Amino acid sequence: MKTLKSVFTTSLLLGSITLASAQFGGNGMNNGMGTRNQQSIQNTNNFGRYEKSPEEIEKERAENIEKSVEALKTELKLDELQIIVIRKEIETSTKKIFAVVKNEELSDEDKAKEIEAISEKTDTTINTFLNAEQKEKYKKFIENRRDKLDKLKDKRLK
Repeated sequence: MKTLKSVFTTSLLLGSITLASAQFGGNGMNNGMGTRNQQSIQNTNNFGRYEKSPEEIEKERAENIEKSVEALKTELKLDELQIIVIRKEIETSTKKIFAVVKNEELSDEDKAKEIEAISEKTDTTINTFLNAEQKEKYKKFIENRRDKLDKLKDKRLK
């Protein structure tokens, strides 16, 4: 059960890194209406849900990676080489996770296992570029983020 909770939390963490951002902001014109409104009409599926274009998804993914790297940079006091390597590792892992999530041939359980494996590999790789002090801070950083996601999940379930 603990493993399943860990997998769920990790996937939520990485999913939020990849997909979290404002969905219906305007481009400064027409209070978000106009082109954006027409685009949202064109991008709705049969269930009336908004579907983002591949360009929008990629833009949000890149923004969220940048936010994550900036948070790690500040929290861990990373040098420039560490920033470059960690950014590449996060980019690679988020692409892999996105592919796993989109793979309809996998069961939810298999997806969770794949995401957990990707997450563990990412953490291991990132840790190889950190000194002892940074490793401790990174561990706490990940734990804090998981706690926040758990609280958010609990709040949504209530």
